This record gives sequence, C-alpha cells and structure tokens, in this order.
Amino acid sequence: MIRYLRYELKRSSGFLLLEIFLSLLSASFIGLMAKSDSLGVNDRQLAILILIIAQGIIILAISLIYFASRFKRDIFDKSSYITFTINISVGKVLMAKFLVSLIVAFISIFTYIFWLLFSSFILSIKEITIAFTVGRISTFSFVLGLYYSMAYLLLVLGLSLSRVKIFKRYYNFVTIVLAIVLFSLIIWIFRNIYVLSPVCLNLRNFSLENLIHINGVDISMVYMGLDGKILGINVRTSLLSLLIITISFFINEYLIEERIDF
Repeated sequence: MIRYLRYELKRSSGFLLLEIFLSLLSASFIGLMAKSDSLGVNDRQLAILILIIAQGIIILAISLIYFASRFKRDIFDKSSYITFTINISVGKVLMAKFLVSLIVAFISIFTYIFWLLFSSFILSIKEITIAFTVGRISTFSFVLGLYYSMAYLLLVLGLSLSRVKIFKRYYNFVTIVLAIVLFSLIIWIFRNIYVLSPVCLNLRNFSLENLIHINGVDISMVYMGLDGKILGINVRTSLLSLLIITISFFINEYLIEERIDF
C-alpha cells in the first residue's frame, strides 16, 4: 500500500502546486482587502473571519471535486483496468486515494493559513493575527478533517452507487445528489446535537463537561468561551463523524468488490 500511496501522491503533485498557488492567491487577496479597509461593513473583524472561512471552503471544494472525479476515472472508467491489475486489495486502493485526498487538502489549508498569518504580520493586520492561535488551528484542523473525510467518502459512495443496479436500473445522477443531500442532513443533525446535547470534551485536561451557556459555531463541533478561547469539542458529534467515516468506507469497499460489474 505504501508504494501505491507514493504513486498517488506523485500523481497529485501538479494539482497540489495548483492548490498551493490558489491558497497563496486567496490569502493575499484577503490581506489586501483587510489592509485597504474596502470591506465596507461595521464589524470588520467578523467580515474578515467570514471571508477567511469562505475562501477556505472554496479551496477544499476544489480539492474534493478533483479527487472525486479522479476516483471515478480510476475505478469506473476505461483506465480502471490499470488500477485493478496491480497486486493490491480494493480496500488498500480506496484507503490510499482517501489519504492522498486528505493530505493534499491539509497541505493546501495549512499553506493558506500560513500565508494569511505571514501577510497579516507584514501588513500589520491585527484582526487576522488575533484570530489564529495554535489551539484554534489544531482544534479546527481536526474538525475540518472530519468534515472533509465525510464529504469525500459520501461523495465517492454516491459514485459507486451510481454503478449498482437498484430495481433493475442505474441511477447515475440521483445517487450523487442523494450523497450531497445526506451530507447536508448530517450537518443539520450535528447542529441539533451541538445545541441540545452540549457534552464537551475539555481539551486541556481531557475531561467531559456538560455546558450550560453555549457560545460557538454550530456546525464546527467546537465550543468557545465568551473570551473567544476554545473550551472543547462536542463528544457525540465527533464520535458520530468517525462512525460515518468508517461505515461509508467499508460500504464503498463492499460495493466495488461484490456488487459492481466491470
């Protein structure tokens, strides 16, 4: 699997350079916008934060679309015979593709965050330097990894389902749309769990706490205090995320091995 993982990483080098370029461009754009004060809003810090999140989501979405389309090409299109002629199991092929997608996404995001911090330091933009601390970066990176993993695995699961006969028919586009709808439904469920069941894993002493006053971003799983410091992560949503990731992976492996005719 290690050799195949290296092969997938080498194949992704060109796209990774493109993602790094986009990350640098996006971070520079935000820095210049913040420095020129051309946002035109009263709450400048909130506007910068929303812009940072939006640009980050775009970078991840591009990575997600690229690797999902490559998954389809390598597994289901004419070039798929090359993938399955190598002496490696389907599970290891899927795991390698998933890990490479995750690695490229994280390198892109870390480049984006690093250049944001560097440009904000050079341009003396306090709103950006204050927003990024080591604790916030590590916590949100973990949460972001969970969401990206769920999105990727559900999307490729939709691609696999499009090649499975359901009631003697193939539903090519419908299964992909259903995967997107399912991911949106999961986010809605997580939001409700976040609010209705605020059981928090304190990241300082790794103890469980039941919070009374909630102050944070709903779908991020992260609880923050009134002073902006991170209190911890919702236990139920994080465990449920890991369960969804595991189930999606093994269902996809089963479909490719047992249910799809190539």
